[in-house]
Amino acid sequence: MPPKVKVKKGDILKAAFTLVREEGMDSLNARRIACELGCSTQPIYGSFQTMNDLKKDVLQLIEKYHNHYFDKVVVDENFYVNVGITYVDFALEEPNFFRLLFMSESFSGKQLTDFITTDPNQYIKSNIPETVDMRSVSSQMLFTNMWLFAHGIASLLVTNNLLISKEEIKNMMSEVFQALNNKYSGGK
Repeated sequence: MPPKVKVKKGDILKAAFTLVREEGMDSLNARRIACELGCSTQPIYGSFQTMNDLKKDVLQLIEKYHNHYFDKVVVDENFYVNVGITYVDFALEEPNFFRLLFMSESFSGKQLTDFITTDPNQYIKSNIPETVDMRSVSSQMLFTNMWLFAHGIASLLVTNNLLISKEEIKNMMSEVFQALNNKYSGGK
């Protein structure tokens, strides 16, 4: 008799992460994961009481992945532009993760500040250079408006497959940053 296949919780999470990456959260179910792992559904339900528990853990992995995606942002005088470009890159490279994190109904009925202060955005805000005083209203508005602009571009690219070059995105981000920076710094 062949030995039992031992499936660890980490293996299940890795398979679930990959499944969501490739097909979206709606594709995530115990049978699909079991098929990917070549096992029955028993190890999955042995590691997680419910599918919702598994989905919560996968969502945490995706948020962590998203956060660390921003570790590559260059911290210089173009920080806000660099963050915006990285945000758009994430949407293009990981469209299913982007949809899950930023285009789901989880924010229905909430304020814009609730959306801006989600864990992924807090991670980005926490890495803003120390030279920028994020306590000031103008810095917070600059961050919020740059984020909204980047989100708009990213959303259009993910949902409509628009053709736009990275150079065009960078130019648009730079122009919007200059305009907003002038507005919030009093034209300085």
